[in-house]
Amino acid sequence: MQHHGKSRVKTNKSFEFYLGIPYYVVISILVVIPIFLLILSSFQSETTNGLFPFTFSFTHYFEFFNTPSFVRSMSTSLWIAFGTTIVSLMIGYPIAYILTKLKSRTQIALILLFNAPMWINSLLRIRALRQILELFAPFLIGTPAAIIIGLTYIYLPFMVLPIYAVLAKIDKSLLESSADLGASKFQTLIKVIIPLSLSGVISGIMMVFLPAATSIIVPRYLDPGSNLYMIGTLIERSIIEQERIPYSSAIAIVLSVIILAFVYYIKKLDRYKGVNANEAESS
Repeated sequence: MQHHGKSRVKTNKSFEFYLGIPYYVVISILVVIPIFLLILSSFQSETTNGLFPFTFSFTHYFEFFNTPSFVRSMSTSLWIAFGTTIVSLMIGYPIAYILTKLKSRTQIALILLFNAPMWINSLLRIRALRQILELFAPFLIGTPAAIIIGLTYIYLPFMVLPIYAVLAKIDKSLLESSADLGASKFQTLIKVIIPLSLSGVISGIMMVFLPAATSIIVPRYLDPGSNLYMIGTLIERSIIEQERIPYSSAIAIVLSVIILAFVYYIKKLDRYKGVNANEAESS
């Protein structure tokens, strides 16, 4: 009987392995191999010739860190992405919380309405936003505020949806128990709702911060004079105008390492990772 149970477990594992083969193939082709080629390219010399050229050198990394303007573009991109994330969180969390208090049909309608701009090309949306700013606040064009407004406008739904998905799954009995124990609505929000929704907040932060740090379209149209030289613009110009692909690869690797470190520390903030609401409350 025990042997039969082990064979069944082994069969299930084999089935799961074969079921995941398409996933492994796609991940390898679209993620692993491109990243490997990107890393390989960042160490190549721009003058290397041959069928399979490769020279191991840190020249591009040294050049980047020894150029103050390039390092400044990296720091500018990171703090603008950080500001965009904070603004998106301050706007997105209340919106997600209010949505969970409405009727189901109203929630669905508002979510569809809220996501409707995402169906429109982002270039058209940014050009429309620039026209609005030129009409009502022309002094903002070319400033960090304009870029943060544009990035928030583009990526706000990516903050709202993960938070809403987590808030909607919180067991209502936990809120009732909190009220029965004498907690006010504000105390329930601080001690129950926010901690249990932290996984959604972290997902939203990552989904906003990562693309905001490498945005190209928003700075191009809301900062036409390039007063703020962001990292996405630097990579674009290095590839298109200067054709320095190895150097651009090195910049991308540096940015990726910084973002991965940020994601690692953000994920550590989630106390309830992998824990459902009832288990979190009992802990």
